[in-house]
Amino acid sequence: MATKDPLEKAKLALEKLQDQNATLQKQIEAGSALEADYEKVLASQQKAANKYEKLLMRVGDQHSKVHRVAVDLGGGSLAQVSTELLNWSIRALGRWSKDGFIAQNVDLLQGAPHFVLGLGLYIAEMASRRDPADNNGELPSTTREVLSEATKLFAQLGFSNLARAIRVRYADGKQEQVDHAALSAEYRELQKKYLELQAKSGAGGR
Repeated sequence: MATKDPLEKAKLALEKLQDQNATLQKQIEAGSALEADYEKVLASQQKAANKYEKLLMRVGDQHSKVHRVAVDLGGGSLAQVSTELLNWSIRALGRWSKDGFIAQNVDLLQGAPHFVLGLGLYIAEMASRRDPADNNGELPSTTREVLSEATKLFAQLGFSNLARAIRVRYADGKQEQVDHAALSAEYRELQKKYLELQAKSGAGGR
């Protein structure tokens, strides 16, 4: 059996060592890539956890008693003051117009515009409000919540005034019908008595 040349042996050993080194290098690179991917996943999870924690804090704040009282009182006060100011303006215009359209419909105008305007603004606000899931978990601001509550109550106050005006007009119309029927009956009764008196006067004069 022929003995291999020492130079050939050294060359083969070097190639084997280079192959092992290349394999080890690939393993190191793969490990580094995995470590980098792990770090990215870990950073993403940490970011999501921080965002979730902030969202929980915001949700807790917006459902606290102090926040709800501020929104309810702020929105209710704004709606009530706006309604009273608008109604005062409509009554002033009614007195100014005397027998005009506004004067004849003051009761309806103290409800219908509020209902239409308030309902329209409330729907517009809700339609334009972004979903927290599409807005990085951001919830509506306190100012926006107060305005939303105010427009809702503004519409409800307007509807209440409008319903009361229609109810009063209907009752007045029924009362007018009753009064008209009573006056007609009284007129017919007087006419009947007048004719009877005329008949008696004619009979007595003969």
